[in-house]
Amino acid sequence: MRKSALGVVLIIIAVAVYLYFTPQGRTLAGRIFGWSQQATDLAISSKVKAAFALSKRLSAYDINIATKDGVVTINGQVPTEVDKDLAGNVAKDVPDVKNVNNQLQVQPGLKPSEATVREGMRVSDLEIRADLNERLLASQALQGHSIQVGVQERIVTLTGRVDTPAQKAGAEQLARSVSNVVDVVNNLTVNNPAAAFPESPGLSAAGAKDKDLATRVLFALFKERDNFVDIAAIKTTSREGIVTLTGPAGSRAERALAERIVREVDGVKGINNQLSVTGK
Repeated sequence: MRKSALGVVLIIIAVAVYLYFTPQGRTLAGRIFGWSQQATDLAISSKVKAAFALSKRLSAYDINIATKDGVVTINGQVPTEVDKDLAGNVAKDVPDVKNVNNQLQVQPGLKPSEATVREGMRVSDLEIRADLNERLLASQALQGHSIQVGVQERIVTLTGRVDTPAQKAGAEQLARSVSNVVDVVNNLTVNNPAAAFPESPGLSAAGAKDKDLATRVLFALFKERDNFVDIAAIKTTSREGIVTLTGPAGSRAERALAERIVREVDGVKGINNQLSVTGK
């Protein structure tokens, strides 16, 4: 046992002496270190590229990434200084990056390439479809119903069959609540069209029209949810085409934005804006 351990130690010493004291050994050691560093640099470049892909602002532009000895060099074109600084900061935040050489050029008015836009749209459509299918499966009211989801350019098309008008409306509401959806085409077939909405039995024709308008207004606001602190806190009601907004708004700008969005909804005759400003 001792002879075996001693033999291993002697081999290690011999290799170390060869690598350190002979020209051939130093050359071999340099190559080994170089290969290791190259592998590390490639891994860093891949991590930076993945970080850029996760950024909505940066993923739309062609940014070249090269890494040497842990120093990342980025070049290409972006539309603003803000995007250039963002790219540099994102790269610096990646583990193992020692420094960033930011050579990005700012070209005002630069637009993403058509190929990048198409790819981004395709990925967005797939994510919307997966998200909506997950929500439909989790919905107790819609479980077991045959609902097919199609998505093209972030427009959702619903086909299949449900039992009641309430389920058809519920499926559309789920679709509109998914992030990045711009519109919904509801082609669901209702097996029992005469079934009343359980939440509004005996609703008059005028009342149903008001309720439909309030719902469409809420959907329009929800599509702009990224511009509100808490879109779910805003409530909408309608009476004879006059829409009333209640709840908190994060700022006066939010309050004004909500009113502008509501005015653009078809059928709105007037607005009673009772949103209370809670922020500065």
